[in-house]
Amino acid sequence: MLRVWFGAVAALAFLFAGLTSADDTKSKTDSQGKQCCHATITKIAPQKDSITVNLTDKSGKQQEKTFQISKDTELRDSSGKTAKIDDFQTGDDVVLTQKDGKLTQIKENDEATITKVDSKAGTVTLKMKNQDGKDVERVFKLTEDAEYLDSSGRVATLEVFRSGDQVLVIEGEGHIKGLKKSDQKPGDNATASKQRPEDKKSSSK
Repeated sequence: MLRVWFGAVAALAFLFAGLTSADDTKSKTDSQGKQCCHATITKIAPQKDSITVNLTDKSGKQQEKTFQISKDTELRDSSGKTAKIDDFQTGDDVVLTQKDGKLTQIKENDEATITKVDSKAGTVTLKMKNQDGKDVERVFKLTEDAEYLDSSGRVATLEVFRSGDQVLVIEGEGHIKGLKKSDQKPGDNATASKQRPEDKKSSSK
């Protein structure tokens, strides 16, 4: 009987270890599977299903890289709504999301205005538009490995950002994962001034 009991305990221990290992693997994939970065579009080739961008690598150097756009790649505008490849143009600032070396999402960068930077608390307050297009103020926690870039795309620090600065944002789960200074001047409306392909067609008539 004692031998049977020990056998049952060993079987349960083995099963528990297997479940723990599976959870650890899933947690590691969830936390490290996706990578987001700021980029600027330099070329769009719809016929080749590709997009070429300028981005900053981990060493702080700018490089040009071409990505393939698959049928599974999500295309989103700055409000998060579904977009088409024709909605993007050369010069657009975007956030690229990659997983397992593949491009999973291209999203037009969210623009916001800094209203407060609290380096001690590790937070930044941003004035930005919600999904209804209304201006709201939101306080975000900055992640330890947050990416900071100046308007030229060079690696910067949090200290270069000031209240009133226009910034491009990488947001995730209520945290700021990346901030880039925008070329837009305060008061400019990038979305309004940007002409889409259909706008060009109508204006040429």
